[in-house]
Amino acid sequence: MNPNKNTTEYWFTIDPYVYVCLTDTCTLLYNTLDGVTIESDKVEVLGLIRELLIQEKFGVILLSEKRFMQKDINDFIREIREKYMGDVIDVKLSNGKPIQLMPYFNYSSDKLDVYKKLNSPPEKNALENLFEISIHVDDSTDLTKLIPFLQAFPGNLSYNIMGNIWEVKNHDELLSFLDQLASPKTVICSYLYVTPEQLSCESNFLHRIIVDFPVDMLRWNEIMQIVASQASPVEYVFNISSKEEYFQAEQLAEQFQIEKYQMTPVYNGDNIEFFEENVFITKEDILSTPISIKDIFSRQAMNMHDFGKINIMPNGDAYANVNHPALGNVYKQSLAEIVGKEMTEGQSWFRIRNQEPCNGCIYQWLCPSPSDYEIVIGRPNLCHVKRDK
Repeated sequence: MNPNKNTTEYWFTIDPYVYVCLTDTCTLLYNTLDGVTIESDKVEVLGLIRELLIQEKFGVILLSEKRFMQKDINDFIREIREKYMGDVIDVKLSNGKPIQLMPYFNYSSDKLDVYKKLNSPPEKNALENLFEISIHVDDSTDLTKLIPFLQAFPGNLSYNIMGNIWEVKNHDELLSFLDQLASPKTVICSYLYVTPEQLSCESNFLHRIIVDFPVDMLRWNEIMQIVASQASPVEYVFNISSKEEYFQAEQLAEQFQIEKYQMTPVYNGDNIEFFEENVFITKEDILSTPISIKDIFSRQAMNMHDFGKINIMPNGDAYANVNHPALGNVYKQSLAEIVGKEMTEGQSWFRIRNQEPCNGCIYQWLCPSPSDYEIVIGRPNLCHVKRDK
């Protein structure tokens, strides 16, 4: 860059679709339109970005020619312009300070506490945050209590029935009730319990068949015949804990021409190497797909895996995440009270990457929300980017 000799000052700005992260030792600029990044650990650059992020600056700062020509800053701005992330403007070519609307995230943990207080009592607007209900069933499930409770639910929810619904007394009453709803509905159970009756039930149910290893091939062949004789939509979930099980699942899918299936890694306490190799993410994984500003901000506010979900157990206990304490019991508290408790006291919906070591990583909010794997394995970060010391 060769500014005019008479030019002594420049306006420097970052485009509003660029997400900027700054730590004590590094800065990251992330173009949410194409996923292109710029990273720098130069002291002068860190100072520049620190000043740019002051809200009162509105994403525009004034640079003297001396500062503009400082090598690290000049190289940094050159890269920004080459990657269409920002610009510099000769003050003589501007009628005044340019206007730039930077995307500031202002939903801090303190403001979240204020939000919770403003929504007291917990029932107030609580159900607006509910999207999915998972009903866990077994032979102890009491439908005479459960169905009346479900009747109070909003009409826009998704429902999952998890477990062997066919061992529940009068299970057809639950299926009939749900079948009247326009909501998406999924029956989730092990391949060991699939019956012709299950796959012939209401056609607007999706059936998700869980496959654990080792597979009982005699039972598996029976299931394949049952599925082939029915027209209900079916998909499979192979729970795998090793490479060997992965290859077995692939072989089953190919041999039986299964088109809709997914692999779900399972931690068994003795396969951390399998997880490190196949589940832990790398910098390349994080940056492989462009992430929108909206998604980045969402990850700063809520857990994208858990938010809006409630699990109801056979005894009526309700959880936002079954790995965290119960929120209450559906036969003793209303749904609004249960959801309100998660909003104000829960550990699941607002579990974000604000703990060490993630809070010191420039990829903190580009990384997916914490999952159940972090809880089960007992580590806050399952990645190869920043490890615990």
